Amino acid sequence: MGELFRRLNYLLHRRDRDRELEAEMLLHREMMGSDHKRDFGNITRLREDAREAWGWTWIERLIQDLSYAARILRRSPGFALTAVLVLSLGIGVNITAFTLFNMVALEPLPVRDPASLIMLQRRSPTRIGGEMPYTHIDFYRQHSHTLSAVMAIMGVPPVTLETDIQPAHLSFASANYFSELGTHPALGRLFDPVLDDNSSAPPIAVLSYRFWQQRLNADPAVVGRVLHLNGKSVTVAGVLPDAFASLGADRAELWVPILQQPYLIEGSKLLSDPEADAVRMWARLAPGTKAKAAEQELLSLTNQLRLLDPKNVWENEFLLSFPAGHLQVMQPDMYQVVAMISVLTLLILAVTCANLGGLLLARGVTREHEIGIRVAIGASRQRILRQLLTESLLLASLGSLVGLVLSIAVMRVTLTFTDAPAWLSATPDWRVFGFSFVIAVLAAVFFGFAPALQIARQKHRKPIARQVLIAAQVTASCVLLIVAGLLVRAMHHTLYTSPGFGYQSVLSIDPQLAQHGYTPTAARAYLAQMESRLRERPGVLSVALVKLPPMGHSVARIGTEIQGKHVNIFPNSVEPAYFQTMNIPFLLGRTFHFGEQHVTIVSESLANRIWHGADPIGKPVPSDEPSSTPRDIVVGVVGNARVNALSDSDATEQYWPAQNDDMPQMSIVLKAVGTASAMYPAIKSISQSLDLRVFPEIRPLESLFQENVANVERIAAAVSLVGLIAVLLAGVGIVGLVAYTASQRAKEIAIRLALGATRRQVLRAILSQFAWPVALGLLAGVAIAATASSALRSTLYGISNLDPASYASATLLLLLIVMIATVLPARRSLRLDIAKALHHDQ
Repeated sequence: MGELFRRLNYLLHRRDRDRELEAEMLLHREMMGSDHKRDFGNITRLREDAREAWGWTWIERLIQDLSYAARILRRSPGFALTAVLVLSLGIGVNITAFTLFNMVALEPLPVRDPASLIMLQRRSPTRIGGEMPYTHIDFYRQHSHTLSAVMAIMGVPPVTLETDIQPAHLSFASANYFSELGTHPALGRLFDPVLDDNSSAPPIAVLSYRFWQQRLNADPAVVGRVLHLNGKSVTVAGVLPDAFASLGADRAELWVPILQQPYLIEGSKLLSDPEADAVRMWARLAPGTKAKAAEQELLSLTNQLRLLDPKNVWENEFLLSFPAGHLQVMQPDMYQVVAMISVLTLLILAVTCANLGGLLLARGVTREHEIGIRVAIGASRQRILRQLLTESLLLASLGSLVGLVLSIAVMRVTLTFTDAPAWLSATPDWRVFGFSFVIAVLAAVFFGFAPALQIARQKHRKPIARQVLIAAQVTASCVLLIVAGLLVRAMHHTLYTSPGFGYQSVLSIDPQLAQHGYTPTAARAYLAQMESRLRERPGVLSVALVKLPPMGHSVARIGTEIQGKHVNIFPNSVEPAYFQTMNIPFLLGRTFHFGEQHVTIVSESLANRIWHGADPIGKPVPSDEPSSTPRDIVVGVVGNARVNALSDSDATEQYWPAQNDDMPQMSIVLKAVGTASAMYPAIKSISQSLDLRVFPEIRPLESLFQENVANVERIAAAVSLVGLIAVLLAGVGIVGLVAYTASQRAKEIAIRLALGATRRQVLRAILSQFAWPVALGLLAGVAIAATASSALRSTLYGISNLDPASYASATLLLLLIVMIATVLPARRSLRLDIAKALHHDQ
């Protein structure tokens, strides 16, 4: 305690102690006499050694260094402003990327105890399912001890509200949903686990705040009002707060207790039939319980459930949990995307640091005299190095501060234009502030240490450091440009190349017959009448049934072993007219016949994967898995069509003839003449005439296609912007380094010109030293991009991650920019006054 008091006392009275120390040293020096004064040593260095013995002097030194760094930067406002602006771009990109990640995956939802919330997903060695039967969820709820609460959420196609043309988005949720999230109503009440956890309870609905404002004009008397959803009456119980955060980022406009689902969707067997598997399961861990312990208990319960319902429990099925207290549930396949974005933004920072490192090296020449004086009066090399690093840290801190302000502005614009949930805020939290500080320190070390070491050792005139910086800038810029080129090419290919099927003037009609409890026979009759009456309508070219509608809500994928290789197959069950309706061409063979079984049609890509160019017609589809059923015989090969998923870069589609058991899950695709949306009234009229309970979901494939490619557009635009920023920074940095190099060789250039060398020869000599770092940077950039771009494979629709055009165009563009950035300042240096340069003391 006494030592602590002594050091605090020193900090408070350090100036008085310093003056006393200086006076005492001078006195001792005078007492030694004139003949021995030199033996006393350097007073400045001795004072620093004494301060070290007092302790806690690092705080004083830091304050001194920061004060001195601020004075130095004030003397060079142009350099300081340039450095801060360059850093704000590089650091700001990283802060923005981290802010998005923090907002999506790290910042907890504004709900009660978000850390204990988990999402549960069905898994087996060959299958993945995000939804499960409600009867299974109810079984887990009744028997689990590691879960304190189980919640069920079910999304449905948009419903009609009163007589409005605009549909409303509805979700069903378990009665404990809002109470478990700790949500309080803005008006009225929310679901009550006592009142509403009963299928015979009066039907109610809870409205989202935005729906209440926009669709019901913020009616203050809305509580108790009766709404008609798909013709069914429900009473408004309450309104959610504006800042309500739902699990899984569900943006429903109306919420209804899940036990009321059979009321709104007549004939539904959701609560009794295990084959109805359209419900997502969320849960809250019991206090003190780990997620792994819950998974082990749920595995045991799943094995028990298999004995009760062997038909609907997969072989080796288990439930996998994911932390769910965030806006986005992070699953393993998402970390690859996060890693790619992290690498791209860090490359921007690398370009920035290399750029600024070059500027610091160039500035070191102007500080030779100052540093020489400081060394002469006793400052050590370590002291000079520390001072220079402090200046770099101050620059990085200012750049980080400006970058943080830019990031906040960008996030505010982004949240405004993306219609983000109201509870999301652009205001940074402690994680963003912490990241800003860390990135500033890292940037200061990256761009400041090497130049500071070179300057402190008075070796900053050596060209190797500058050449390494140029190579680093070119490498990082090359990687960014290639990745941006790949994504832009993918976007262009998506927009202007046919995906292999005709989506123009095609409608997808999903009557959701399974939800209404239709048997296969009843569903077949309904669909046959629907098809027949649609074909009679003028302007209808073709109608067909399909189990998984194009670009629909669900995408099926089967992983199988064929000839020792793992193959992902996108399956579908269709009617014979499906290929004509979707304009998918036949390359070999024929379409299905009605009533056929054990036959299949494969895409060209899948046929090549299995038969390697040989004719597959009449051959069974091989499989390494044992099966007691006959192998499917190939009757046709069709063109590659990414109907199930545009991200299916291999287009390994396989089709089977629709069977009777498939009928309740079937949808209709309709191809019309002209604008397909003109068929909406006729479709609704026919559906209502067949069954008043059924409200089919009608979606134009053209708009669905645009929605699918919108993500590629956004990613490509963002990465292109990042790539352009990197190239801009690299160009500025190279211009500065070349100009600095030319200025340092001014006397040599003047001598060469005086001796008769042509300006072209001198220009070639100046530029030659930049040839190898540029070439090395390009080679390294191409190699790194080729390795890293494999992570983009699923996003690059229609092109390879080694697309030659993207690599060539990015390399040529970067080479052109580098050439301009080197030639212009080098040519400017040749305009010097030879006589003046020869008499200038270098």
